[in-house]
Order: sequence, then C-alpha cells, then structure tokens
Amino acid sequence: MFGAAKGAKRSRPFATWRIVVWLVMLLAAVGFVINTYASVVLAGAVGAVSPEAIAAGAGDPRVGMMWSLAYALAAFAVVVVTLGTLRWRDWGRRAMRVVALLLLVWSAYTAWVSFDQWQQLGVVLTQAGLPAQLLAAGEKHRTILIVGLVLKVVSVPVLGWLSWVLGSARVRQQFARLPF
Repeated sequence: MFGAAKGAKRSRPFATWRIVVWLVMLLAAVGFVINTYASVVLAGAVGAVSPEAIAAGAGDPRVGMMWSLAYALAAFAVVVVTLGTLRWRDWGRRAMRVVALLLLVWSAYTAWVSFDQWQQLGVVLTQAGLPAQLLAAGEKHRTILIVGLVLKVVSVPVLGWLSWVLGSARVRQQFARLPF
C-alpha cells in the first residue's frame, strides 16, 4: 500500500573476493568459538593443579589458557575486520589487506612446521617392531598433517591474491569512506 522511500541504488558487481572474505570470517568465527571454549576449560583446570605439581614438571594450565585467550581475541578481531569489509567500509578493506598478509605469513610458517612434522613422523613409522595400533594411529595422524598442509599451501596464494585485489583501484572505488 505505502511504498518505502528508497535512496539511489549503488550497483556493485559480483566479486569473487567477497567469497574469500566470507570464508575467512567463518573460519575465524570457528576459531573464536573453539579457543573461547578451550580458555574456559583451562580456566577450570587452573585451581586443580597445585604449585608443587607445576614445580615438579606438570604443565601449567595458565599458559595454555593465555594462548587460547590470545587466539580467541585475534579471531574476534578478524571477524570484526571481515564484517567491516563485507559492509563496504574502507577501514575494513584496508585492515583486511593487512589481515590477509598476516594470515598468509602464518599459513606459510605453519605449513613449513607441518611438513617437518610429517617428514619426522614418516621416519618414526618406518622403524621395525612398532605395534599395529601405534602404526595405525601414526598413519592417521600423518594423513591429518598432509591434509592440513595442502589446505595451508592452497591458502597462501589465495590470501596473497585477496590482499592484492583489495588494494586494486577497481575495488577501492567501491568502498565508502565512512568513519564507522
């Protein structure tokens, strides 16, 4: 009956980079949930381990809790940046370029570490006399390492491309320069 007053519609073409930003946001959100849960679980374990046990060599749950909390906060920051980018904010686009480069470096480094672990596990599994259950568990772990390694290797050029495309003139022109 009554039509809503609509402003001028801004036409934005389909952009593949937005799909990559959505994937980064979804993975960061999963990381946030997992690390927040881990922080809560480890916080409950802080009182369960006595200072004498820590001095005797038991792991200090506070260290793991702090790492999980740091990862959760970093994941939350990535979610905020991706949402800013998806809402066409220029600050989000600029920050997303930096986040993509940081994730690129992190993926490359962790891929290198995973490859080293994969190689070392292969050497260990070739030793004679290992029980069948240990061999099966080792092969399963080695498969998980190689799948993670492949995903990280694929993500490196994708994140580099994302950082590059967000800096291109064609994409920069589509973003509004709004404060927040």
